[in-house]
Amino acid sequence: MVGNSKEVEVSIAPDGTVHVDVKGVKGKSCVDLVKFLEESLGEPSDRKLKPDYYERDGYITDTARTENKL
Repeated sequence: MVGNSKEVEVSIAPDGTVHVDVKGVKGKSCVDLVKFLEESLGEPSDRKLKPDYYERDGYITDTARTENKL
């Protein structure tokens, strides 16, 4: 993996179990990156999130609302 590249590694075991490993992606965007696989293969039976999932991806996804009371 070089620089800021994103990588999705897919392994299929002899029993048909599929393992997907995402590298080079931080935050919740890693789940978005493999959504097309889930749509094709079905919902995952198990998901293990790596520490990168809990890091900020550089984008602000939450919004805050403030109220001015005069």
